[in-house]
Amino acid sequence: MEEQYLTEAEAIDIIREMLGAPGSAVEVGVGDDAAVYHFASSGVILTVDSIYEGIHFTLDNYSLADVGWKAMAASISDIAAMGGQPECALISVAMDAPPTEGQIRELMGGALEMARSCDCQIVGGDLCRSASGLGLSVTVAGTRHPCGPVLRSEARDGDIIGVTGTLGDSAAGLYVLQSGSEEMREKFAGLIQKHLRPGPAVEAGDALASSGVSAMDDVSDGLAPDVVHICQASDVGCEITGEDVPLSGELRVLAEEACADPLGWALGGGEDYQLLFTAPPGGFEAALRALNAHGIPAVRIGVIKPAEQGMKLVARDGQSIDLEGLGYDHFL
Repeated sequence: MEEQYLTEAEAIDIIREMLGAPGSAVEVGVGDDAAVYHFASSGVILTVDSIYEGIHFTLDNYSLADVGWKAMAASISDIAAMGGQPECALISVAMDAPPTEGQIRELMGGALEMARSCDCQIVGGDLCRSASGLGLSVTVAGTRHPCGPVLRSEARDGDIIGVTGTLGDSAAGLYVLQSGSEEMREKFAGLIQKHLRPGPAVEAGDALASSGVSAMDDVSDGLAPDVVHICQASDVGCEITGEDVPLSGELRVLAEEACADPLGWALGGGEDYQLLFTAPPGGFEAALRALNAHGIPAVRIGVIKPAEQGMKLVARDGQSIDLEGLGYDHFL
């Protein structure tokens, strides 16, 4: 039987039912003009991120659950990048046609699954009509780490640059999705999963903040632009060693088959949501130990330099590449 389209009130009722009973910190949840939330800390970290159909995703390659998951993950990752703990979220959804109950449940199901995996409560939001396509904006509030927040602007000359996990997997997964090849999709399912369902590094952010790292950012736009973000905010330069950038085995196999540069996906692909961090030489090993205690891999990829030396990547052949201008830009 064909599903019936919902009114706004009916859609909100379904969302309220999906959210369930509010947690103890929620005084006022969904259903009023605004939510009321009690934070244990006086230092609250706030962030907002948006994704739009045709810009950040297409429904040819994404399920509605994937869209909900990714929208929530992008904002939670910003909290992780400051060493904070996500506490609650507001989600605004714009749709270009009245939704069915199944569509609402699928979209919100993905967002809820992501939020709950990070102990973050969805406490409200908005639902409205869009002139074109699906759009989601997610605002997340988090509590600061006792040693934080960790900012982009505190890297210093001589600091070691490190990164968690592997980079470029999300961009490689998008390449596979856009190839249209079912054979490739089956062979590189792991890369597709990294693109559709990225995991914010909340635990890693907490561990790094505890270890006393000097600066941190999440790899959302690509390694190159996110290194540049730290350098510009800190008024420093850097030298990244291309061979030290961590790449997964699956990405390397795909790059060989596609005759592509695997490092290119890491530098400019984005949406990996790993954590890029800096630490003084004497503190870098402490940061690695803190991550290792949680089973989180991380490696050294470079060093902070004086600003006048620029922001460079040294390739395997010794060529020096300027990092500025590489990676994702919303308006280019």
